[in-house]
Amino acid sequence: MLRIIAASVTAGVPVAPLLDAWAEDSRSGQGLRLEKAASLMRQGATASDAATRVPGLIHDDHAVALAFGERSGLLSPVVRVNLAGDELLDPSIRRTIRLSIGYLSVVFVIFVMVAAYLVIKINPMLIRIAEEYDTGRPPAFTRWQWLMHAAVSLWWIPVSLAAVVAVLRLSPPAWQVVTRPWNRSRRTTAALDALATAEACGLSAQEAATTLAACQTDPVIAARLRASTEPGPAGTALARAGLIDPVEADAIDNAGADAPAALLRLASARRGAARRRLSAIGEAIVPLVAIVMGVIVLWQSLAVFTFLSDLIEHLS
Repeated sequence: MLRIIAASVTAGVPVAPLLDAWAEDSRSGQGLRLEKAASLMRQGATASDAATRVPGLIHDDHAVALAFGERSGLLSPVVRVNLAGDELLDPSIRRTIRLSIGYLSVVFVIFVMVAAYLVIKINPMLIRIAEEYDTGRPPAFTRWQWLMHAAVSLWWIPVSLAAVVAVLRLSPPAWQVVTRPWNRSRRTTAALDALATAEACGLSAQEAATTLAACQTDPVIAARLRASTEPGPAGTALARAGLIDPVEADAIDNAGADAPAALLRLASARRGAARRRLSAIGEAIVPLVAIVMGVIVLWQSLAVFTFLSDLIEHLS
């Protein structure tokens, strides 16, 4: 959506009719948001104002890029760099995230069904057998039974968390506030991209940082950008503000006139590291869950076979 809005604004084409047409083909809440944004634009609001006043219309990061591009007069290059660097738009990253969430969901459902069957059906039968033949309960079986009862008694925790997440997802402003700390690193990288693009297009570092700070939705990043406008070398100012580390600052300061390109390379390196972390986490989920499930199955097997072994020994 950001690409369409930016292209329309750059070409001088009214955005509202495009959003109206898109709303007709959209379902659920997005269609309503598109209609509201189109109505605001017909009343004279800019695209960035409409995106700000209609939460959930576009991603927070894209709204910042749109506002900064409009205010700096560099809409097309800023949006192009923002979209190119957004790892959430990377098909491989999105596929990894979807597969990991799907795998966890399926495994969780299966685990709950198996655990419920064991607690409701199998464990009571084994207890009745132990009482009937006057055999004691093995320690492994007792510990397993305690674990299952503890898991059942805490059912309200995952249900409550799921309910809270569902409520937050229905409220884009609340969801943005809750997830803001987790997105700060990625948004800092996007800010570095925007600063480098603006400087490469002739905007001064101080003016770009001041304008970008006014567009931010994260107050922490906005404060750091304002702090980076203090006099001094560009890299040192960014490091002093907490946007980059001293080693990265030295690389930018030593680049001289090539500082914008050095800043772009820095942002690209950060995005690459973020992509590798996301991929590593996604790839680690499957073996970790398999190990946890294996331990649980082994524990259950030991509990049942120890119980049967003691019963057979008692009967013999």
